[in-house]
Amino acid sequence: MRRSPVVCVTARAVALACVISATTTSAHAQHIVGTRDSLAARTDSLFRRFDRTDSPGCAVGVYEDGRLRYGRGYGMASLEHGVPLTTRTVLDVGSISKQFTAMAILILEKDGKLSLEDPLRKHFPEMPAYADKVTLRRALSQTSGLRDLWTMWGQTGRTFAGDTVDALRVITRAAETNYAPGELYLYTNSGWILAAQLVYRLTGNTLAQFAEERMFAPLGMRDTRFFADNAAVIPNLATAYSPRAGGFRVTRNSYDGAIMGAGGVHTTIEDFGRWLNNYDDATVGGRDVIATMTTATSLNDGKPAKSGATQAYAVGLNVGTVRGLPVVSHGGSWAGYRAHFLRFPQQRFAVSTFCNHSAAGPDSLARNVAAIYIGHKMQPDSAALWRAALAAAPRTQTPVANLRALTGVWRNVERGEVRRTRLTGDTLFVVTGDSTRLAPIAGGGFRAGTDSELRFEGGASTPARMLVFGSADTVTFTRADSAVLSPAKLAEYAGEYRNEEVETTQRWMVEKERLVLFANERRVGVLEPTYADGFLRGASVIDVTRDGRGRITGYTVQAGRVRNLRFTRVR
Repeated sequence: MRRSPVVCVTARAVALACVISATTTSAHAQHIVGTRDSLAARTDSLFRRFDRTDSPGCAVGVYEDGRLRYGRGYGMASLEHGVPLTTRTVLDVGSISKQFTAMAILILEKDGKLSLEDPLRKHFPEMPAYADKVTLRRALSQTSGLRDLWTMWGQTGRTFAGDTVDALRVITRAAETNYAPGELYLYTNSGWILAAQLVYRLTGNTLAQFAEERMFAPLGMRDTRFFADNAAVIPNLATAYSPRAGGFRVTRNSYDGAIMGAGGVHTTIEDFGRWLNNYDDATVGGRDVIATMTTATSLNDGKPAKSGATQAYAVGLNVGTVRGLPVVSHGGSWAGYRAHFLRFPQQRFAVSTFCNHSAAGPDSLARNVAAIYIGHKMQPDSAALWRAALAAAPRTQTPVANLRALTGVWRNVERGEVRRTRLTGDTLFVVTGDSTRLAPIAGGGFRAGTDSELRFEGGASTPARMLVFGSADTVTFTRADSAVLSPAKLAEYAGEYRNEEVETTQRWMVEKERLVLFANERRVGVLEPTYADGFLRGASVIDVTRDGRGRITGYTVQAGRVRNLRFTRVR
């Protein structure tokens, strides 16, 4: 821990001016890279809530023309030991790791060991026949249809042991894809875990070893690694935390080795700048590889694989625009770590925000930092303007009888999502796990929090549709009949159901007039009757299936990154 009043950092091959300033909220001297000018001071203000000795926080990097223009840590790397975050603190960057995995696969393609157009089954013959139609390109562009490992594992009720063999077993036993490969974009980690294993099968080296030899060492990234050994000691590693009442709890990552490829990279603000420079210099990979990584993937219909309103997925990266400027980006979330970066190639400018605070919101922080430095080159922030207009919309009074007509269950079958509206007193709420108060506003809509508006269509007495507006997209839900089940009716669903893909038997039992779900004899949640033969368990939507005589035969699970996972009744 540096405690001297002045610290100067020299980046490799680039001398940087260094300024140190003490803060009123921090007992230690801050380690700052670059000159703390007016833009840096505005950046500091964005992170003020973290800049304390009793909070984890974030490290920020502002990169311009191949150098770290401004870098600083806010908050503590270790609350237990009083170690502050700095630009040299090592943090887990979660799914930002995917671009490193993509680079490894593309280097192997240049080495002649594979092709992005190879079907998965060429390298993983143990996979089912559908893998003949899933190419490596699809697996690395979130268009494969592969069911997500973590969502699948969530159905088992078992604690993941952190074993790569376990991870591969779940992925390769999946009976089908979520959708026809190339049909749409749906984020999944499974293809990336396969990619890491492919590196090993083709080279005899782990992804960690391959990345060190072919990427990190050539770029001088001495503090960067794929973390493959949970017992390893990593110098300067930040502990990850999540908020809890009155303080924070440690939120550990116990099995990086098993998710290597989808995540697992640990790096620093300073080292990541060296990686960002490679997108311009192409020292590692070459310009053809960089072009592949930063070109949007096309779906089967020729349209880009949209990952957001203004973003599409390429190979390990999102590409698109932010306020009119072309941008390359990705985020990461693992255990209590959160990370995000934005790279604006035309401006030779980038921002990274790496955090050890699970509620930090590094994506919005990165966007706000970018706006401070290059906002004058951007178009007006339409999303912020939309949110401001929503916040400014005057509230209106709506009779309780009118609100009551808006209560019920609403489904979006394509997305596998269900939302409920309920009335408490004279206030309408929408329930999506948590309850959000709906405020009636001028024009007939409802304000839901700070970034959504709800409207109901299809008749004042019994609206048929609920439209959820965001700053950039609209999602339509249709009404479903609400279900209230008597104890006798609940008992009809009690039984045992089996899925061989995840090798799990789930048991439904009635306890105190509620249906409770057990998986492998472990109680994993309550099944909430929602519509006819439809239940919710957290964010999962469960649809019971029946035969021609009305007897229950099983159910299917829609769980975000897993679609149509089928359980068959066995008892």
